[in-house]
Amino acid sequence: MKKCYSLLPALLLVLGMTCAVMAAGELHGNAKSRIYHNSSCRYYTCRNCTVIFASAQEARAAGFRACKICGG
Repeated sequence: MKKCYSLLPALLLVLGMTCAVMAAGELHGNAKSRIYHNSSCRYYTCRNCTVIFASAQEARAAGFRACKICGG
Protein backbone atom coordinates (compact mmCIF):
# COMPACT_ATOMS: atom_id res chain seq x y z
CA MET A 1 0.00 0.00 0.00
CA LYS A 2 1.50 3.31 -1.15
CA LYS A 3 1.28 6.28 1.22
CA CYS A 4 0.63 9.75 -0.16
CA TYR A 5 1.56 11.82 2.88
CA SER A 6 3.68 14.16 0.75
CA LEU A 7 0.56 15.66 -0.85
CA LEU A 8 -1.11 16.47 2.44
CA PRO A 9 0.94 19.61 3.33
CA ALA A 10 0.43 21.06 -0.15
CA LEU A 11 -3.31 20.42 0.01
CA LEU A 12 -3.59 22.01 3.44
CA LEU A 13 -1.64 25.05 2.23
CA VAL A 14 -3.94 25.56 -0.76
CA LEU A 15 -7.08 25.14 1.36
CA GLY A 16 -5.75 27.54 3.98
CA MET A 17 -4.89 30.18 1.40
CA THR A 18 -8.31 29.84 -0.22
CA CYS A 19 -10.09 30.31 3.11
CA ALA A 20 -7.95 33.33 3.97
CA VAL A 21 -8.68 35.01 0.65
CA MET A 22 -12.39 34.35 0.95
CA ALA A 23 -12.58 35.64 4.52
CA ALA A 24 -10.58 38.77 3.75
CA GLY A 25 -12.58 39.71 0.66
CA GLU A 26 -16.05 38.53 1.54
CA LEU A 27 -18.80 41.11 1.16
CA HIS A 28 -22.47 40.83 2.10
CA GLY A 29 -25.12 42.27 -0.16
CA ASN A 30 -28.56 43.36 0.92
CA ALA A 31 -30.99 41.62 -1.42
CA LYS A 32 -33.66 44.33 -1.04
CA SER A 33 -31.61 47.53 -1.24
CA ARG A 34 -28.94 46.11 -3.60
CA ILE A 35 -26.16 47.58 -1.40
CA TYR A 36 -23.06 45.62 -0.37
CA HIS A 37 -21.11 45.95 2.89
CA ASN A 38 -17.65 44.93 4.11
CA SER A 39 -17.07 43.02 7.34
CA SER A 40 -16.36 46.18 9.39
CA CYS A 41 -19.74 47.73 8.57
CA ARG A 42 -22.50 47.80 11.16
CA TYR A 43 -24.92 46.61 8.45
CA TYR A 44 -22.78 43.60 7.42
CA THR A 45 -25.02 41.18 9.33
CA CYS A 46 -28.39 42.76 8.56
CA ARG A 47 -31.40 40.52 8.10
CA ASN A 48 -31.55 41.08 4.33
CA CYS A 49 -27.78 40.76 3.74
CA THR A 50 -28.07 37.28 2.31
CA VAL A 51 -26.05 37.68 -0.90
CA ILE A 52 -22.33 36.93 -0.53
CA PHE A 53 -19.68 38.25 -2.90
CA ALA A 54 -15.98 37.49 -3.13
CA SER A 55 -15.11 40.96 -4.43
CA ALA A 56 -16.48 44.43 -5.04
CA GLN A 57 -16.22 43.83 -8.79
CA GLU A 58 -18.47 40.79 -8.46
CA ALA A 59 -21.01 42.79 -6.45
CA ARG A 60 -21.07 45.66 -8.95
CA ALA A 61 -21.44 43.21 -11.85
CA ALA A 62 -24.52 41.82 -10.09
CA GLY A 63 -26.04 45.31 -9.91
CA PHE A 64 -25.16 46.19 -6.30
CA ARG A 65 -23.59 49.46 -5.16
CA ALA A 66 -21.20 50.13 -2.29
CA CYS A 67 -22.51 51.21 1.10
CA LYS A 68 -22.03 54.94 1.69
CA ILE A 69 -21.02 54.30 5.31
CA CYS A 70 -18.35 51.60 4.92
CA GLY A 71 -17.52 52.01 1.24
CA GLY A 72 -18.26 48.38 0.55
